[in-house]
Amino acid sequence: MKKLSMIVALAILLTGGAIGAMSTFSQAQVYAPPPPRAVATPWVGPSTPWTYYNGDWFLNGLLYNFFGPRYGWAPYYAYAPTYVVRPPQWYAPKWDAWYRAHPVYRENFQRRYPYWRAHRAGYHYDEAFYNKHHHGLGGGWHKGYHDEHH
Repeated sequence: MKKLSMIVALAILLTGGAIGAMSTFSQAQVYAPPPPRAVATPWVGPSTPWTYYNGDWFLNGLLYNFFGPRYGWAPYYAYAPTYVVRPPQWYAPKWDAWYRAHPVYRENFQRRYPYWRAHRAGYHYDEAFYNKHHHGLGGGWHKGYHDEHH
């Protein structure tokens, strides 16, 4: 009987410890999972390809803007800048908190894309800037989205 009591006590102790460990937040519970299509919307979290830098979003070094519900998120050069919509939930300073807590993302961004260091939200870039720093994107400056994944 004493052995049975010890086994039951041990089982309760182990079960309680497992429940306690499962009830704490894991990293997956803190950050939303990445969207199925990375270009669909900016997101923060481990391994994000997005960087919120000086008031704008960049996907793998390309400046992205929200062009409204009809066009969605697209590179800066995809549509005329007059179509840019800046909803506060995506262009709000709340994203800075995550990047301050994870400085390696902005440090990597600045190291990989030094030409964005002076970027400020709303600045107008001309075609020459994009051709210089983003060669290989193809023609069609402000002629609509020209990425086959859209």
